[in-house]
Amino acid sequence: MRRSLCVLALGLVCAPLFGQDAPADLARYEELGASVGKISVVVDNVFDPNNPEEDKRIYRLANRAHTPTRAHVIENILLLRPGEPFEQRLLEESARLLRTNIFIAEATVRVVRYDAASNTVDVEARVRDAWSFTPDINFGRHGGFNEIGVTLDESNLLGFGKELILSRDVAIERNSTFVRFVDPNLLGGRGRLDATVSDNSDGHRRRLALGRPFYSLDSRWSVGSEIVDEERIDPIYDLGELVDEFGRDFDFFEIYGGWSRGLVDGRATRWLFGATSDSHRFSPSSEVPLPLVLPPDRKLVYPWVGMQIVVDDFRELMQFSTMGRVEDTALGLNLNLRLGYSAPRYGADREAWIFSLAARKGWEPGNGRFLFLDLDAQARREEEGVRNAVLRTNLRYFHRNFGQRHLFTASFRAVASENLDLDRQILIGGDSGLRGYPLRYQTGEHSALLTVEQRFFSNWYPWRLFQVGGAVFFDAGRTWGRDPRGAPSLGTLSDVGFGLRLASPRAGSRSVIHVDLAFPLERDDTIDAVQLLIESKTAF
Repeated sequence: MRRSLCVLALGLVCAPLFGQDAPADLARYEELGASVGKISVVVDNVFDPNNPEEDKRIYRLANRAHTPTRAHVIENILLLRPGEPFEQRLLEESARLLRTNIFIAEATVRVVRYDAASNTVDVEARVRDAWSFTPDINFGRHGGFNEIGVTLDESNLLGFGKELILSRDVAIERNSTFVRFVDPNLLGGRGRLDATVSDNSDGHRRRLALGRPFYSLDSRWSVGSEIVDEERIDPIYDLGELVDEFGRDFDFFEIYGGWSRGLVDGRATRWLFGATSDSHRFSPSSEVPLPLVLPPDRKLVYPWVGMQIVVDDFRELMQFSTMGRVEDTALGLNLNLRLGYSAPRYGADREAWIFSLAARKGWEPGNGRFLFLDLDAQARREEEGVRNAVLRTNLRYFHRNFGQRHLFTASFRAVASENLDLDRQILIGGDSGLRGYPLRYQTGEHSALLTVEQRFFSNWYPWRLFQVGGAVFFDAGRTWGRDPRGAPSLGTLSDVGFGLRLASPRAGSRSVIHVDLAFPLERDDTIDAVQLLIESKTAF
């Protein structure tokens, strides 16, 4: 009773300062012990008729053809609920969760009114839809090879936030026809369903993943499972040429769960557990009945335990990894550890300890400067020793320059391995960052790649559909060690080049089109003097 009177008195005193309708400092509402009142949802269409540049017939017709996201879909994503205590952190995280959905182009969640009498805050979630139906004819070229595909992608089916993809691809390794359905909020809750069926020129792929993830930093539990059935032909490359291949029959099943105390002092610690069956069976292909090296079959069945640490530290950036969208960039530590034990009594074909680690951390050393470090490691400890040990590192630096409008970037990626499984290769080439050379050009046991790039972001916004940027770049990389199926390393290779970037803030695909011309600095007669690369990527 005494606390209620104090809150009411404090609210009455502060009401003249805040006003009934004008939001104040959000932390102040938490100090007042305010609860969430009314939550309103506003869904803006793809094009804004209040903007003179978009108040045109073609844009109005496009809006009519688009089915807006239904309000309850947005409400289900929000972490705030009427009657619950107001937290600024949940307001900000709700906006981030909305922006992770590809059918949403823009999202803000804000306090629009404070009622001192009831000590409640009214919240508005406002989103702008992305154009969800994307019929694409995709053409890609890198390393001297062409790829083409036709895709029908509806990322917001009937406004319910579900994604349906129908695709036909003619790619370097295989031709495929596949259907994929994704429901990120199953039955209006926090569950997720992801199902894929693919018929390929070299086999098939069936995948089903179902679960309830840690959907927010304060989530207390997760559970899920995944099953994969796949048959395919795996190619082996050297100097950009196919030198070997073999068939793979892959079966995978995993069931997992997790528990957490939630977000404590800005950090979420999650304890994970599960069981995995991972089976690979290899055979000669019809085209290569006598492969140079046929990997031995491998079946691992193991229970495992793990831990994840996520630190709540995000920045809202623009014109960084893409164009025209707010990017929620994590600087806080994200660490995943897992340890499992495989044994014949579980159905495995060997005894092995299985270890994996993934970590990412970011820093902001100065205004407009960012540094990110990614580490990924995995290994098996078998009776004969360590097998398939791989360590990957990626160090990236970003610096706003030229009046803070553009971006200088430098990255260094390295891979080290020991006793690599024979079905795996460490490769660099035109498809993995060494843009002046054929795809999968060099192979070995270890690799390193340095990329320096200056990115330019223009204000050109043709037809209110595409934002245009560009880049000049330098790449240098090499491999070490000997793949039993490959030629010795050619040493350090480098290239220079420039390219065009196109991205549509209106489209749900969020892809960035790269058109690059790269010029190899060390080459022989087998390498073209100019490499043309056209591809769709998820980042600038």
